[in-house]
Amino acid sequence: MKPEQTSTTHAAESDALDASDAAYPDEARATHRTGAALCLSGGGYRAALFHLGAVRRINELGILSQLATVSGVSGGSIVANLLADPELKFPAAGGVVGGFEECVVEPLARLTSRNIRTPALLSKAKPWKWFAADAAIRALADELAQTVPWWSKPLRDNDVAGPAVITGATEIGYGVDWVFEDPTAHRPHGRVGDYRLGYAAPPAGLRMADIVAASCAFPPFFAPMVFDGVAMHLTGGHKGVESDEERAAIMRHIRLTDGGVYDNLGLEPVWKRHSTVLVSDGGGVFRARTERTVVGRTLRILGIATNGGQSVRSRWLHAGYARGVFTGTSWALDTVVDGCYPRGTTELINAIRTDLDAFSQAEQHILERHGYLVADAQVRAHCPELVTQDSPAKPPHDEVADPAVASAALVDSAKRRLLGRS
Repeated sequence: MKPEQTSTTHAAESDALDASDAAYPDEARATHRTGAALCLSGGGYRAALFHLGAVRRINELGILSQLATVSGVSGGSIVANLLADPELKFPAAGGVVGGFEECVVEPLARLTSRNIRTPALLSKAKPWKWFAADAAIRALADELAQTVPWWSKPLRDNDVAGPAVITGATEIGYGVDWVFEDPTAHRPHGRVGDYRLGYAAPPAGLRMADIVAASCAFPPFFAPMVFDGVAMHLTGGHKGVESDEERAAIMRHIRLTDGGVYDNLGLEPVWKRHSTVLVSDGGGVFRARTERTVVGRTLRILGIATNGGQSVRSRWLHAGYARGVFTGTSWALDTVVDGCYPRGTTELINAIRTDLDAFSQAEQHILERHGYLVADAQVRAHCPELVTQDSPAKPPHDEVADPAVASAALVDSAKRRLLGRS
C-alpha cells in the first residue's frame, strides 16, 4: 500500500528545501547522531489511539525493540509512558516486544473509554481546593493513576529494559520545553528541568501519573501544574536579561502547561541527537472554519499559535530527511493510504475532537486501524531498512474497515461537549 502525498508526509520535502535553507539550524547538521527515536505528538485521546495503531505495527515489524528513545507530549505522552511499563518484555533489537496487548492496548482502551477531563475539572469546585491553583490538573493525575495503577510509581524508580522515555511539558516562565526523563534516559534516577532553569533528579514523590498529567494540561481548561524549583534543587540553566528577583520568582513557582503548546511533535528532545527520527503526528491538521462561541474562538487562537511553531518544526524535519541529516519518516492523521480510508473519511478522522472525554469503541477502533495502516505504508516506503520481521499487515478491527461504516460512526465525533461524553 502506498501513501498519497499530503502536506505532512515526504511530499513536503521539496517545499521544505526551498523554505528553510536559511532557517535550518546549523547545530542540527553538525551533531554526532546515534540510535533511533520515535516522537508521539499531542492531540488528546485522538492522538493516543492513532499512535497505538502505529506502535502496534512498528512492533510487528521489529522496529519498536530497536528504539533508543520515545518522546511524547500531551496525548502522545500517554502511549509513551505505557511503553515504559516494566512488565513489557523487550527482546534483542529487531525482535517483537512481548506483552503489548496487556501492557499497552488494554490500559489505553480502559483509559480512553473514560471521561477523565470533567471529574478533574469539577474537583476544583470543592471548597478546600478553591485556592490551589493546580487542583484540577492534580486531580487529573489521580484519575490517570486510578485507571493505570502502576503509574502511581515514582518516575525515579521506573528503570526498565526498553527505550528511554522522555515526556515533554511547556514551562511558561521562560516559554521553553521542560522534560521529564526516566532513569533509562538519564542515569541513575532520571532528570527533570529545562535549559533555562536547570536540571535535577526527579523528586521522590513525583509519580508517573503526575508527569503525564503535566504534559496533558491543555489550556484554558487546565491551569498549569506548579512545582517548587528550589525544593527540586535545580542546578545549571541559563539566565537571560530578567532580574534576579524575577528569576527567583519563576524558580519558586514553576508552572508547566501542555507539552504541545511549545512542541506538539515532541521533536525537541531527540531530533538533534538521533540518526533515525520517526514521527507519529496525531494532531489535527489545521483547516479553515468559523467559530461562534467565546470558548471556540479562544481554542482557535491557541490552535493558530501552536500550528505556527509546529509548521516550522515540520519543515525542519522534512528538510532533515531530504538532506540526509537523519533518516526516518513521519505519518499523520490526514495521510491517505491506498486500500484504506479515502479522503472523505480521513477528513472526519482529522476532525475528531481533541479531548480527554470518553471515546466510543468505534472511534477507538477507527483511529487505531488508521494509525496502523499509515505507519505501515510510510515505513515501508521510506525506511524499509528498519524492518526486521516478515510480518504481513493485519490491520485490527475489520468491523470498521468499510469507509461508509467508519464515516457514519464519526458523524458527531468532532463536537466537544461541555460536560464531555461518558
